[in-house]
Amino acid sequence: MPVDRLVAQGHRPSSSVVVQIAVHTGVCVSIVFDDGAADALIAAAEGASGDLRSQAMADRVRVEAAVRDFRGSYATLFTTDSTIRSEDTQRLAGVFADLKTSIDRAKREAESERRRLRESRDWSAREEEREQRRASGDPLAVASAYIDGVIDRRPDDTAVHPTPVTATFLPRARPRTAGGSSGSTSSADPDALLTFVGASRAADGSAGQHLIRVKNAWTRFCSACSWVPVQGSTVVAGFDQLMAENALEASWIEGIANAFDRAGGGALPDLTLDAVATATASPALSELLRPGLTPAEVAAAWAKVPQTDEYIESLPLATQYLLANLDGIPAAKRDIASRAVLAAAVRDPERVYTLMGFGEKRIGRSDFEEQVNALQEAVDAADLSAETLPGPAASKTAQLVGFGEHDGALVAAVSLGNLDKAKNVTVNVPGMNSDVAGMGERVVAAEGLLRQAHSDDRSQTYAVVSWVGYHAPNPAEVGAPDRSESGAGQLASFVDGVFDSRSDGGPDTFTVAAHSYGSTTAVQGLQLTEHQVDSFVSYGSVGFPRGTEIDDVHAANVYVTAAKDDPFAPVGQWLGVATRADPLGFDGVQEFSSEAAEGTRGVTGHDMWHDSDSDDVGYLSNDSTTLRTLAQIVADGKMGP
Repeated sequence: MPVDRLVAQGHRPSSSVVVQIAVHTGVCVSIVFDDGAADALIAAAEGASGDLRSQAMADRVRVEAAVRDFRGSYATLFTTDSTIRSEDTQRLAGVFADLKTSIDRAKREAESERRRLRESRDWSAREEEREQRRASGDPLAVASAYIDGVIDRRPDDTAVHPTPVTATFLPRARPRTAGGSSGSTSSADPDALLTFVGASRAADGSAGQHLIRVKNAWTRFCSACSWVPVQGSTVVAGFDQLMAENALEASWIEGIANAFDRAGGGALPDLTLDAVATATASPALSELLRPGLTPAEVAAAWAKVPQTDEYIESLPLATQYLLANLDGIPAAKRDIASRAVLAAAVRDPERVYTLMGFGEKRIGRSDFEEQVNALQEAVDAADLSAETLPGPAASKTAQLVGFGEHDGALVAAVSLGNLDKAKNVTVNVPGMNSDVAGMGERVVAAEGLLRQAHSDDRSQTYAVVSWVGYHAPNPAEVGAPDRSESGAGQLASFVDGVFDSRSDGGPDTFTVAAHSYGSTTAVQGLQLTEHQVDSFVSYGSVGFPRGTEIDDVHAANVYVTAAKDDPFAPVGQWLGVATRADPLGFDGVQEFSSEAAEGTRGVTGHDMWHDSDSDDVGYLSNDSTTLRTLAQIVADGKMGP
């Protein structure tokens, strides 16, 4: 694809996208190969391969736990289906490992071809100069041209032919009826099956993020690296089909568990269980709930299901849970689903704990209940705050736009302001030790930012999202990149979902602000988005990953600030020194101050927020210099005049 079209579509080709060389024949030849696009596909394939292998092993453990009290033909069928799933997952992991190897090889071959073209160009230039000497009639010049020509031999003109890339995978179908005799029966512990379903869906949620990343990286590679021929590329469609098969299996097992539960846990005729396979959701809803859809694909699938609030309210809790965490559907609809799941978690924590797949995760039941209750209090407080927000009546709302699990942590996002309609949207990403139990404090900080931005420009409508959508690290983990790498895809999906869910094409102005380790997550996430934001603001950062090119961050402007009295940001940078560096050391960032100025207070530590009655000043405390500047960036889309 021509470079101008790549740029027009929002891609930022690196300097190696197109190498144009005028060789001695005078013909302009080019090699279309973007190292950045290749690296993105390598990273996506490597991440998917590793996670899928881990999931295949974990799935075997889950199956063993689920079948302990499972008897009869359906126990055999369940084991058979699980074996197919595990084998297909391992096979797909191998395909991605091979794909990584193929793209690595393609990069080496592309560099070899670039080198050959450079050498041909340089030799042609030297040969042209020698021709001028030969034609000069000067005996000395002719002689020197002859000697130079003998020494400077024409380089090999044999073109490097890239090895074709092949990546093929198709999953197998899994039977869902036992086909036993009319008198055969099966029995199982429904709670064990529901625990399996919750853990399986959580694993598919993680795999789905890898699928989105692979889809985007593969599309970009095919456009920006067309020098490399692609032969056989069913891996993306096959991954999609595997996720669809997994989703159907989860719904099927859930239906069987519910059937056993209604029967009091006793044995059921296999013919009764055979009927479960046919009692599935509508095709349109099944398509919408398939793991691994990009936000744009979710938006397209959403258009095919009923759009009413009553429809969402009538859905089973498990379906509401899946809808609550779908990036790409309107925030108002996610809010209905998210609040339904939160209310169920407050009312029956064990049920939702199992639904979210926490049976084998690190979060304990008591911690889960504590966080759920704190989140409910934060949502209630947000509803009250929304009533007094500045702006028109339609903006005076709070929305719970997601409530679920990521990487073993409880996650959620709360928007102050109408995320479906606001012309100006900000997403704030927290750092170390962040969890949903602290949502109340973050919503208060978000309100302060919204009010300050509105005072700067009253003509706009605003929404500020407190996004706790990833498993933030604890102090022992902050030096490692694992949490930011895992959270980056979650953030990218959320940001793209805001754009893709809106019929108006998205907000006029979009800002991503990130604190501490959240900035590490955000700078990686903004390299994965399909949409570009106006501003990315990092405050109190523990560092950007080494090798980050600011031009690859999908933000028109990148701002950085750190207070001199912040003791933990530099410590975080030191702990991660092997993989991270001070953001101020990266070309292309713009710095602003967090120190005291006329009418504002300087930040006194590392915290995001402190109450105005406190002597301590957080980055987003009322009247802090950071808040004032960030609000200006939010309102204007940039800093300064």
